[in-house]
Amino acid sequence: MAIFLNDTEKDILGREIGKQDSLISIFYAALQKRVNRRVAWGNLLGPDATTIWWHSAAEYLSDAAMCYAINSSPELADWLHAITLDIVRKPAYEWIGPPFRDHLEPLTGHLETAHICWGISAVYDLAKNVFSEIEQTEIRDALREKGIGLCRQWIETNNHLANWRSIMVSGALVSAVVLEDEKTVAALLPELKLCHNAMQDDGSYGESLQYGNYLLLALSFAKEAVFRKYPSIAQDVLPSFDSSAAWFVTSMFYTKPLTGWGDEPRARAANFNDSAATFRPSGDLLLHMAVRGHSESAKGLSKWLFEKYYTIVPEQGPHDLATLGMRNDWGFLTLPLLTYPSKTISPEEADLPLTTNFSNGSAFIRDAWHGKTIIATNGGSEPLNGLGHLHGDLNSFILVHNNERLLADPGHSCYRNLIHGLESSSQTHNTCTFLIEKESLGLQEDLAKATLLEQKSVFPRRIIVNGKGGEKIERGDKRLICEKNDVISVIGSEVGKAYGQPIQEFSRFWILAGSNVLFVIDSITAGYPVNTVWNWVVNNRDGKAIWHKENNCLTVQKNNAGIKLFHGGNGSFSFPVYGFLHDAYHPEPNQLGEGRSGDGYVFRFTEKEKSASRTVVHAIALDEPDLLINWNLEVNRNNYTLKSDTKSWTLKINDDDSFSLISGHGRTWNLKRNEEKYGLERID
Repeated sequence: MAIFLNDTEKDILGREIGKQDSLISIFYAALQKRVNRRVAWGNLLGPDATTIWWHSAAEYLSDAAMCYAINSSPELADWLHAITLDIVRKPAYEWIGPPFRDHLEPLTGHLETAHICWGISAVYDLAKNVFSEIEQTEIRDALREKGIGLCRQWIETNNHLANWRSIMVSGALVSAVVLEDEKTVAALLPELKLCHNAMQDDGSYGESLQYGNYLLLALSFAKEAVFRKYPSIAQDVLPSFDSSAAWFVTSMFYTKPLTGWGDEPRARAANFNDSAATFRPSGDLLLHMAVRGHSESAKGLSKWLFEKYYTIVPEQGPHDLATLGMRNDWGFLTLPLLTYPSKTISPEEADLPLTTNFSNGSAFIRDAWHGKTIIATNGGSEPLNGLGHLHGDLNSFILVHNNERLLADPGHSCYRNLIHGLESSSQTHNTCTFLIEKESLGLQEDLAKATLLEQKSVFPRRIIVNGKGGEKIERGDKRLICEKNDVISVIGSEVGKAYGQPIQEFSRFWILAGSNVLFVIDSITAGYPVNTVWNWVVNNRDGKAIWHKENNCLTVQKNNAGIKLFHGGNGSFSFPVYGFLHDAYHPEPNQLGEGRSGDGYVFRFTEKEKSASRTVVHAIALDEPDLLINWNLEVNRNNYTLKSDTKSWTLKINDDDSFSLISGHGRTWNLKRNEEKYGLERID
């Protein structure tokens, strides 16, 4: 009996396949369609392939193996036989990965090694009878020596805790389970437990949303293998992924078509650090969470995510980087996991908060689930269990209105692009940078060529000590507040240490009033006077952003949404620098998902004079484009009133460093400091 498809699952699939309205039937047809297309190629990669074979092997082989196990065919058997043995017979040098990986002696595995392990293990488990006994011995030897051996070499020679370790442990463990190598399984189970400690206690992850998914997807492969083969020890293998369900749900924005990707709706999410704007959690991971979880709420949320982001587009591609966790899709475990009954629970039914924060530093404000406005911020993390792939994006934020990302995060693309360092820097995010030296620049010169002070985004890894995660890593940020009171929500974080001297404090508060008014308040102090630069990254990925500047106000219209951003400081406005916005990661350059110059408009307000201390307000009105003309800002000393013909909100900066927010009807909320934290209260 196969590990990844037991007899009960196969019987249920057989009964459901062919039923017109069956979800299983729909996904089986989609699996069959994409596998048959690959079989018609005759090779692992087709004529239009954009990847190298290492990065598609796991999903293509496992898909074909599952399809064969459900309903075999001679053509599919021949393809599996030829492709699998071709990879199995490659030397260990090839199993390490592409040329940009380290190939020095002693040979050490890399991510690609683990991916090969997943793919070959799935074939050996689900389609073993395709091979002769001699060929089966070849496969076992390759998995043992070139798969498990190389993965364990990496595990033994590296001592940091992050997503890489989870992928390597999973590759080795899945292979060991399939080979029934119980000695290796026993040796790797403690490593599997340790890998989960890279996640934060609340289910978030310090690297990014994207890499949290990749880590958990790898662990789900390993946990499924152990659960299915050795159910008596499965419950002790790894904690459930329940706590990550709320993080995934909260991080999602909306679905709609994306320029260059076709007419199907595609997910958008909070892509801080190295993460994709088109992120959706992997389908196999979501169903694993829905079936194997312990909390009914988390299980239901996971199934809700699967239904929302997969059932409406079962054939949506591309699928060539799905297992790499970067262009996420559903895979070979989806069909067997769909045979288990699971209940869908929406965010409203689970009573998830509209205003909330996570220990990795991400925080969110919504006016309502499925409402008009979302603010996603980064900054205010607790010590991190695992980190890497960071950007200088603390106190940056993403602003969504009417299903449009108006202020956006640049995201990331190919790591070997020269621009990756720039798109990771603070100046290309919605946060502040500082001019330490400013020479006399020509008219065509960019201020970025001057000496800019930006955030540190490269940190040492968290080291494993005596088999446990060692000291956690701090980025230099802290949470000040995350609260909601009636129609007012506030997030605040302080990130001065992320810059180093001379910056002593950079506290930023986001105050959303209703659905249409956002105040961004910055309190910045430095050891000596500097010029602050406010960076605003406008999303022009579809080429439809229209902007206009008048006095201290920047107006942006994009499809059915727009903003009027009023600068409350003494900064001078610069016409946009043409930035990049990326949709998704690809390991090769110039591929679908990589942005182009002008996809992002980077607007800047730069202080005219140096200062050691300032508090500056930006007032932002959000509305439909035709209604933006109604919004104006009135400033009277420390009172900032943003109003239209129907709404009015006043922000007052008080002498004691507190803030007051007053509605047009006279309702008042105070935001007061209590030692290092702030509190929000309504006073009438």
